[in-house]
Amino acid sequence: MNRISRLAAFLLPVLLLLAACDLLDNTPAAYPVATFAPTASLLTLGPTPAAATSVPAQLPDASVSSLRLWLPAEIGARTPEGAQELADQITAFEASQSLEVLVEQKPVEGAGGILSYLRTGTAVAPSVLPDVIALPAVMLTDPTIRQMVQPLDGLIDPAMLEDAYADAAAQVVGGPETGGSPARFYGVPFVSAGLTHLVYARASITDTIPMDWTTFISDTNHTLVLPADSRDGALFGLQFYLAEGGTLVNENGQPDLQVEPLARALRQIAGRPENLLQSRQLKTLDEAWQYYQVGQSGFLWVRADYYLGRRAEAGAAEAQVSDPPLLGYSRVPGPGGPLTPLTTTWVWAVATANPARQRPAADLIRALTAPQALATWAEQSQLLPARREAMTLLAAEEEYYHFAGEELERARPMPISESSRQLAAIGDAVFQVLTTDQSPEAIAEATVLSLRQ
Repeated sequence: MNRISRLAAFLLPVLLLLAACDLLDNTPAAYPVATFAPTASLLTLGPTPAAATSVPAQLPDASVSSLRLWLPAEIGARTPEGAQELADQITAFEASQSLEVLVEQKPVEGAGGILSYLRTGTAVAPSVLPDVIALPAVMLTDPTIRQMVQPLDGLIDPAMLEDAYADAAAQVVGGPETGGSPARFYGVPFVSAGLTHLVYARASITDTIPMDWTTFISDTNHTLVLPADSRDGALFGLQFYLAEGGTLVNENGQPDLQVEPLARALRQIAGRPENLLQSRQLKTLDEAWQYYQVGQSGFLWVRADYYLGRRAEAGAAEAQVSDPPLLGYSRVPGPGGPLTPLTTTWVWAVATANPARQRPAADLIRALTAPQALATWAEQSQLLPARREAMTLLAAEEEYYHFAGEELERARPMPISESSRQLAAIGDAVFQVLTTDQSPEAIAEATVLSLRQ
C-alpha cells in the first residue's frame, strides 16, 4: 500500500466527519469579480522586515516528519507525464529534506473540496488539513479566502513576484484588511491555463493578419473555425463583450449583463457568418481541430492548453514527412484591435497555521517553482508556466512559448467562473446570433432580461 493509500485509510473516518460538517456549510463558492491595482503597485508591499528580504531554505523542524499537499487532478494529473514529473520532483525534495510529502488530489470547490475542508476542518480536525494547496489565483482576491491561508512575505522572498506575469502577481497581493498594516502576498503563481489564440499554416497565409475583426472576417480567401456551440464559444463571446465595454455585475454585485455592449459584440461576431464555416454546429475543440486538420479552414481558434495537448501528436505525424508544415500563431482579432486573453493562473499557498510546518511548506513551494523544475513540469503537463524565467527556458527550445509568453504579458484574469450564469447566457446569445434571423439587439435584450429574472 503506497503512502497516499495509507493516509486515505487512516483519515477516512475524520474526512467523513468533515464532509458531514460541510453539508451544513451554506457558504456559496464562486469566483469573485474583482478589479486589480496597476502593475506598478504589485511589489509595494510596505516595509519588508530584514529577515524577509531573503529567505533561505532551512532544515525542517525535527518534529515535522511529513507535509500534506492538496491539489486538483486537473493540475496534478492533467497528463500521465506531468503527474510523473511532479512525483519525481517531490521525491527529490523528500530526499533533500528527510521528510515525506503526502499528496492528495481534491477539487478546489464543492463538498469534499479544498476550500470546504479549510472552512470546516480547522475547528474539527486541524491535524489532518493540508500544509500546501493549489488554488486559482483569482480566489485570493477574496478576503475571506485569504484568511484561510498564510501570508508568505515572511517565508518567501517577495521578489519572486517580479518574475510572475502581471495578471497573476496582482491577484495574490492583498491589501490590509485592518488599517495600518502593509499589503502582503498570499500565493506563488506557477502555471496558467486558458490562453486563447489563432493557429494557421504559414505556407498558405503569408499576409499580415489584420487585428480588426471586421477586416479579418471579411477576407473571403481565408476562414476561421471554432466550436461556437460550447463553452469555448461563450468565452469567445465574453471577450468580445468585454472589449465593447460590458460589465458582469450590477451596482449591487449581482450577476448581470448590459444590452448595448452585448448587442455590439453579437453584431461583430455575426458580421460574416459564412466565413466561420460550420462553427455554429461545432461543440468541441476536437471537432474544430478536425476541420482544420483536413484543410477546411485557414484559421483555428484554440486554447493554449488544448493546443499543447495536440502539439505532441502533430509533431509525431510531421516527423513522418520530409517537409512538415510550419504553424503560425496569432492574437485573436477583435473590435478595433486584438482581444484580451483571459486566463486562469494557479498558485501555491501555505494553509497550515503551525509555524513549524510553514517553513518546510515554503521550501516545497520554492522547489516546485524553481525555473527549470517548473518549465519541465509545465511542459509535461501541457500548461504554460506563470513565471517568466521558466517560459524563457521553454522558448529557447520551442518558438511557440515565445509567442505564449508575449500573450501572457497582456493577459487578464478570467473574471468569472466558467460555470457562471453570465457566461452561459453569453454562450446562448452567440449561438442564437449565428443560427437564427433575430437581430443582435433583440437577442441581447432577451438575454439580459432572462439573466435578471
